[in-house]
Amino acid sequence: MADENFAGWRPEKSVKVVTCDGRTRVLVKGQPYMSWQEGDENSVRLAIVQLYDCGLGTQEELAQAFGRHVNSVRKYITEFADGGLRELMAERSGPKGHWKMTAELRGKILRVVLRDGIWKLEAIQQRLVEAWQEAVSLPSIQQVLEENGLREPQARGEESGVIQGELWGLEPERQLDLNFDGAGDEPGEGLAGSGGPSEPSVSSVSKKGSVRAGDMEPEHRRNYSPAQRIYLDQLEQGDYNAYAGGLLFVPLLQRYNFLPTLSTVIKIATCEGYSLEELALAFFYLDVFGFRSMEDFKRAYPEELGVLVGRTQSPSLFTLRRFLHKVRELGRGEALIDEFALTYLKSGLAAWGVMYIDGHFMPYYGLHPIRKGWHGVRQMPMKGSYNFLAVDERFTPWLFLIRSPAEDLLQKIPELIEKAKKIGQQAGVSSERLEQLIVLFDREGYSAELYRYLDGKDRGEGKRRALFISWAKYADKWVNDFAEEDLNKVVRVTYRIQKAEEIQYLETTRSMSKYGKIRAVVIQSGTNKQRAAIYTNGTEAEIGAERTVQLICGRWGEENAIKELMHKHLINYTPGYVLEELDKQPLVDNPKVTALKKQRAGLVSELNRLKIELADQVLQPTPQKRRAATRSQAQVLESIAVTESAMLLLDQQLEKLPSEINFDEAHAGKKMLGLNYEKKRFLDCIKVFACNLKAQMCRLLLNHYDWEKELLPALAMIVERAGYVKLQDGRLLVTLRRFKNREIDYAARHLCEDLNGMRPVTLDRFHFPIHYEVQ
Repeated sequence: MADENFAGWRPEKSVKVVTCDGRTRVLVKGQPYMSWQEGDENSVRLAIVQLYDCGLGTQEELAQAFGRHVNSVRKYITEFADGGLRELMAERSGPKGHWKMTAELRGKILRVVLRDGIWKLEAIQQRLVEAWQEAVSLPSIQQVLEENGLREPQARGEESGVIQGELWGLEPERQLDLNFDGAGDEPGEGLAGSGGPSEPSVSSVSKKGSVRAGDMEPEHRRNYSPAQRIYLDQLEQGDYNAYAGGLLFVPLLQRYNFLPTLSTVIKIATCEGYSLEELALAFFYLDVFGFRSMEDFKRAYPEELGVLVGRTQSPSLFTLRRFLHKVRELGRGEALIDEFALTYLKSGLAAWGVMYIDGHFMPYYGLHPIRKGWHGVRQMPMKGSYNFLAVDERFTPWLFLIRSPAEDLLQKIPELIEKAKKIGQQAGVSSERLEQLIVLFDREGYSAELYRYLDGKDRGEGKRRALFISWAKYADKWVNDFAEEDLNKVVRVTYRIQKAEEIQYLETTRSMSKYGKIRAVVIQSGTNKQRAAIYTNGTEAEIGAERTVQLICGRWGEENAIKELMHKHLINYTPGYVLEELDKQPLVDNPKVTALKKQRAGLVSELNRLKIELADQVLQPTPQKRRAATRSQAQVLESIAVTESAMLLLDQQLEKLPSEINFDEAHAGKKMLGLNYEKKRFLDCIKVFACNLKAQMCRLLLNHYDWEKELLPALAMIVERAGYVKLQDGRLLVTLRRFKNREIDYAARHLCEDLNGMRPVTLDRFHFPIHYEVQ
C-alpha cells in the first residue's frame, strides 16, 4: 500500500527554500542544491529554471516553494529556452538606475541649492558627484528647480521669446541620457535635452536673445511646470469666460501697486501651491463679483476664475481659509492698513488736506460672551466691534482701524490723526501741509478734552495738532436767540450729485465749559429754516466761514461711503471669528450685591406697608369706616421690628461685598472673550482697495457716459460682462460680448480703448500684453 493512504500523513516536499543568516539555500529531498546571497534576483531565476529542467519539480511546485506566481515561473522557463542565460538575466524596462530621478535624489538637489547656496547648474552637478557620487544631467537638475519654484521666470521682453507655441505637440517628457558621441550633430537626430545644433539649450537661447512665437525649441518646455503648460494650452485654445470683464481691472491693479503693496508686508511666499499674488487676486475678485462670504465662493466657476489669477483653477474655499489662518499668525494687519494708506497717498487715489472721521459699529450675533458697544442706528447696546474710518475730501476711504467696543471715537480720533501724519510724512507731504490738516467729525466727537488735545492745550500752550470742524452739541438752546436779520451772509454749498443749495450763516464766539472761547458759525437752511451751529478752532485767515460750512455740510458723503462699503463690499462680514481670552477681565456688577439689593427693596416695600397698617389703627377712623382689625398693634409693631432687623442684616452683608468684581468671578469661571481681527483687517484692506479702484474706474467711464448718477450700475454691467479670452500671437485678447444698450456699448468700447492705452500685461509670471475690445 502506498504511503499516501495513511490518514493524517503528508509526503515531504521535494524542494524547499530556506533563508538564514543572510543567505538563501535550496534543499532537494533534504540535500543542499544551491546557495546564494539573499536578495540576488538572478540566482532565484536560475535556480527555478535549473530545477525544472532537471525534472526536480513542476511549475506549480516551484512557484509554491519560491513564493512566485505560476505565470512568472512559466515566463522564466520560456525566456531561458528562447535566449538562454542572457535573456533570463535581461534588465526590466524602465529608467536606468544611475539617472533615475527618485525622491531622495530630488532632496539632495534641493539641499545643495537651499542649504549650500549653490545655484549654477554645473556647480550643483559637480557637488552631487563629490558628495554622493550621483551623476545627474543638467536638464534634470533644472527641471527639479523649476518644479519647486526655485528659478526666476524670464522677463517677457528682450529675453522673453519663450512662448507657448511649441509646448503641446511633443511626446510626454522623459528623462534621457546626454549623447556625447557626436550622433546628435546630425540634423534631426538630436534627442530632447541633448543640446545638439538642432535643439539649443536654455542657456544658449537666453544668450542669443528672444525667440519668436512658434520658433522655440523643445528644450524650452523645461522652463514651465506641467500645470503652467496646461494653463498656457488653455489660453491658446481660447474659451468663453463668465468673468472676462474682471480683467478690465488689471491696468489699475498694476498702476496702483496692489500686489507689491501686499508683498511688502505679508511675507508668505506660497500656500498649498498658490503664490501670495494669486491668492490676493482671488480675494480681490471675490469682492468685485459680489460673493457675500467665503462660503458663497463655492458657487464660483474655478476653471474660469482661474484665468483671472493666472492659474488653471482658482484656489478652493479651503485653501483661502488656510491662507487666512497663516495671515492671522503673522499679526501684520495694522501694518498692511498703513502700507495701503501710504500707497493711496503716493498714487493719488487719496488726497491730503481734509480728513473725515467716523465710527461704524459691526454687530456680532454669536453665542460667545464679548464686550458690548453702542449701535448708533438701533440705539441700543450690542455685542460687536468698531470700524473707525477716515476718508478724504472726495470721500475716498484710505485709513481705518478695527477695534473692540471698549474703545470709542474720542480715543481713536487722536490715534488716526497721528497715524495719518506719519503716513503723510512718508508719502512726501511737506511739514507745512502736515500741520494744516483739517479734521471733521460729528457730534460723537464733541468733547472739551478732545478739543484741548487738538489745540495742544493738554501740554500747556503747546503746538496745535490739527484744525477741527464739528457740529456743536446742545446748540438748540441758543441758536434761535439770533434774529433773522443777523444771518445776513449766504454761502452756496455744492454737492457731487444733488443740487446746490444756499445757506444763511453768521459768525460768533461761544464759551465752552472746560475749553474756553471757541469760534462758532450758526447756519440756517431748508424751507423750515432749521438752525445748527458749527465749532472750529481755526481762525478766519486759516479757514474761512464759507469753507467751514462747505466742508461740514458735505460730511454726509462719508456716511454714504460707509453705506457703500457696508452694502456693496460687505465690511460687516468677518471671515471666521477667532476668539481669545482677555488678559484682564473687565469689572461687572457683583451679582450677589444685585440680589441683596433686590431683596432689600422688597423689605422696604413690606416695611412701608406695615407702617401704613399701624397708622390706620392709631388714627381710629370714624364708625362708618371702622372695620375689624386683622392684627393688633402689638403684632404690627413686632412685624416692623423683624423687617427692620432683616434690613439691618442685609446692609451689613452689602458693606462686606465689593460692588464690582471680575467677569469670570461673576460667571462661575466663564471668561469674557475678545475677537482677533487679523483676518478681517487683511480682507478689509482688499475690500477698501476694490472700492477705490471701482471709483477710479467710474472716473474713467465718466468721460464716455453722461449719466453720472448711473455710473456704478453702468460699470457693474461692463465689469460683470462675460466674454471670450484667447492667447494669440503672444497677446491675450479679451473680447466682451456686445451690449444691446447703445450708450453702455459706446462707453464700454471707449473704456477698453483707454485701458489699452495703459499697456496692460497679465499678472501671472508670463506678463502677456492684454488687448480689450467689445464684440
